[in-house]
Amino acid sequence: MRNEGTLQRNSKRRRRGELSREELLLISDGNTEIEYTFDELLEIFIEDCELRNLREHTIKYYRSELNAFVKLLKEQEIELRVSEWTGETIKRNVIMYMKEKGLKTVSINSRLRAMRAFFNFLEDRNLIKNNPMKDIKLLKERKKIVETFDNQQIKALFKACDLRTFIGLRDYTIMMLLLETGVRVNELVGIKTTDIIWEQKVIRIRNTKGGFERFVPIQDCS
Repeated sequence: MRNEGTLQRNSKRRRRGELSREELLLISDGNTEIEYTFDELLEIFIEDCELRNLREHTIKYYRSELNAFVKLLKEQEIELRVSEWTGETIKRNVIMYMKEKGLKTVSINSRLRAMRAFFNFLEDRNLIKNNPMKDIKLLKERKKIVETFDNQQIKALFKACDLRTFIGLRDYTIMMLLLETGVRVNELVGIKTTDIIWEQKVIRIRNTKGGFERFVPIQDCS
């Protein structure tokens, strides 16, 4: 799907006689400065993510957080020329602005991580002269104790599932699997029936965060 989109964009450029981003990168040298828009740089970054075969979930995260970052600047009527963004822009108009809006530390750091990956990539490719994220550090997070469900609450959740219906049985199975294995929700969504190895009482988890498949044990349901 993404490859089709790239081919369509390249086809339109050829019809207009325009050079692709890759061709512009090849003909540019240290003495030639090409002023890219944010949207163009974002697409260069996303295409590189696709070439590196990053997970679709990760690519969506980058696109969403980076678009949200630019939206913050637009809200403050900040000049959107990428070459003019500095560390002070990030500190005052991103970090402080998000804190004033009441965003949690974890949300701010999530956005900063995406921005760091983006600007580091641009710097490595010589697409920007100054990296505004170079000296920006993540905010310190105060770890809080995560409250868990007690036995009564867990029983209430399972009791809420109507096992006479498909949806109820599905939800019951999902909750049982989460409780049994401790897998992430995104990992659970990627499980196929062929990943369940009944003889060995394990499930193959393919859609992992780190990219390494693993097996998780399950109880004997017989």
